[in-house]
Amino acid sequence: MFKNMPKIYSIPLFILFIVGLYASLNKIIVPLVMDVAKSDLFFEKEDESEELGKISNERTGFAFDQCKSAMKEANHVPDGSRFADAEYEAWALGGKTYLIRSHVGVSSESGLVDRKYACKIKFAGGDMGDAGNWSVLGVDFNTAAE
Repeated sequence: MFKNMPKIYSIPLFILFIVGLYASLNKIIVPLVMDVAKSDLFFEKEDESEELGKISNERTGFAFDQCKSAMKEANHVPDGSRFADAEYEAWALGGKTYLIRSHVGVSSESGLVDRKYACKIKFAGGDMGDAGNWSVLGVDFNTAAE
């Protein structure tokens, strides 16, 4: 089709092709991409917004209890260990994920030794007292003597 076309038409057709590409980019493609970027398609909807950083509320109390249970189940602490129930710190990391830091008294040959631990936990929603609604993402237990 284009082999038999005179060469004088090739430059105007090339310029027309470039102008057509430019116009379709500015009038069709860019507005479409901007509409998709402004939509809620890429955002996770949260039921409530929670302030990030160090917090203390009912949910962090349940997160602390779930971390203690997870440490006991994973045998991070021996039987007879005493958790410091009133002394914990919690940070909201966003997306209902929390970092809990506290210490536990572990019995050893030299008596009761204080060990620090940290736990990262995520709340899936629903009843806060139900252990199935919590996912322990990691536990870091300091086994070294202080």
